[in-house]
Amino acid sequence: MSRVRISDGMGDLGRGGISPVARFSLALAAVLAVTALVMGGGTAFLVGRYVDDETTSFTQDAVASHFGSVFSDDVFQRGLSADERQELLTVVTFHFSIYNVVGTEFFDRTGTIVFSYDSDEIGRRLDPATYPELARALSGMRDAERTTIIADPKLGVPGSAVGYGSFNTHHMVMDSSAATGATPGPGTREIRALEAWVPVKQNGQVVGAVVVWRDIAPIDAALWRIQVTIASIMALAAAVLWLVLRGVYARSSKRIVAQAGALEDALALRERTYDATLTALTSALDFRDNETGGHSDRVVAYMELLLEHMNIRAGELATLRRGALLHDIGKIGVPDNVLRKPTALSEAEWAVMKRHPEFGARIIAGIPFLEDVARIVRHHHERWDGMGYPDGLKGDRIPLGARIFAVGDSFDAMTSDRPYRRGLLIDAAREEIRRCANSQFDPAVVTAFLSIPVARLAAIADDAPHTHPRVVAS
Repeated sequence: MSRVRISDGMGDLGRGGISPVARFSLALAAVLAVTALVMGGGTAFLVGRYVDDETTSFTQDAVASHFGSVFSDDVFQRGLSADERQELLTVVTFHFSIYNVVGTEFFDRTGTIVFSYDSDEIGRRLDPATYPELARALSGMRDAERTTIIADPKLGVPGSAVGYGSFNTHHMVMDSSAATGATPGPGTREIRALEAWVPVKQNGQVVGAVVVWRDIAPIDAALWRIQVTIASIMALAAAVLWLVLRGVYARSSKRIVAQAGALEDALALRERTYDATLTALTSALDFRDNETGGHSDRVVAYMELLLEHMNIRAGELATLRRGALLHDIGKIGVPDNVLRKPTALSEAEWAVMKRHPEFGARIIAGIPFLEDVARIVRHHHERWDGMGYPDGLKGDRIPLGARIFAVGDSFDAMTSDRPYRRGLLIDAAREEIRRCANSQFDPAVVTAFLSIPVARLAAIADDAPHTHPRVVAS
C-alpha cells in the first residue's frame, strides 16, 4: 500500500519556495516590526508632548514665582533709572539662566516693553490686538510655543550675570516693521527656544506680562536620548519576542508533524490490518470454494488494469479493491451441497446461489469503513440492461464499482475451468465481453477493458484453475 509521507515542515519548501517556518518568521517579523514602530513612535510622541507640557508649565511657574519675591512688581508701574536697569539685568539674567532662558521682555498693561535683554527694545510698544499671545497674557492667561530666535547662548548658562548690552535677542520673531534696526551682537546665533508668556499679578490683578525664550536644546537632546532608548528597548523586546515565538512555532510544528506522522503510520497500519483481514476472509472463502481458488485476487488484478484506463479518483481505489476482495463473501451463507456441487445447479439451487450478494452485503453492512463496499458486493451481479439480480438495477443506477467489477469477474469466470466445462481462450473471452456490451456490461467499462493489452490479461489468466487439458490455438 503506497502513501505520501508528511514532511517535517521545517526544511521543505512551501508556496513560493519558502518553508512554512520561514513564512511564519517573515510574517511575525513584519507584524512585530510594525507594532514596534507604531508603539515606539506613539510612545516617543507622547513622551515628547509630556516633556513639552511639563517644560512649559515648569518654566511659566518658575518665571511667575520670581515676581514679588525676587523682582519688584513696580518695574511695571514706573520707569527705571540706568543703575536700576543694570541691577535688574544682572539679577534677572542670573536667576533666569537657571532655566536656560536666553531672552526675556517685560510688558506693562499697555503693551510697552519696560525691560529686555535688548536695550533697543525698551520703550517700544506692541499692540495687543496684533500680538494675540500678549493679549492673552495681559488678560491673565498663559501661552507657549516653540520658535527660533537669535540670542547669545551664554545667557542660558546657569549662573550667568551678563552686563547690559545690545543683543537683539528676538527681533526675528517680532514684527519686522517695528524693529529698531539694531543688529545682532557678537556671539549670537539662532536658537530653538520655547517662547513662554506669563501674566504678572499683584493683589490678584494683572499688572503686566512677561515673555521668556528658553533654550530647549539640552531638553531636546535629553528627550532624543530618551526616545532612542525607548525605541532600542522596543526593538530589542520585539527581537526577543520574535526569537521566542519563532522557537515556539518551530518546536510546535515539529511536534505536530511528528504526531501527524505517527497518526498517519497508525492509520496506514489500520488500513493494512483491514486489508489483511479482508484477504484472510477471501482466502478462507477460496479454500471452501476450491473450484474458484484465487478468484478474488485475479478479479482485483483485472480491476486494477481497468482503473488504469479509466478516470477514477485515487480515493475510490481502496473501496473498489475491497469490493473485489469481498464480492463473494456472501457465499459463506450458501450450503456446501450447492456451493461445491460438481455439476450444473438446478433451478432451486441456482435460486439459493443467487442470494449470495444479499448475504454478503448484510454481513459487512454494519462495518462503517465498508459501507461503500457493501453496495459493490450487493450489486456485482446486476446487468446494464436491468436483467440482473438481486434488485434488477439498470444503467447508471448500478454503482460504478459494481459495473467495473462485473467485467473483471465475468472475464475471470470465462477464462477459468469449471468441473463441468473448460475455460475460454483470452481472445474468445474478450469477444464475449465485447458482445455483451450494452446488455450485460456498461459499454464505457467494456471499451476501457478492451484497450488493455492482451499480454497483460493473459499474465493474470494463466493463474486461473485449469483442470481440463488446455486447447492451444492453431
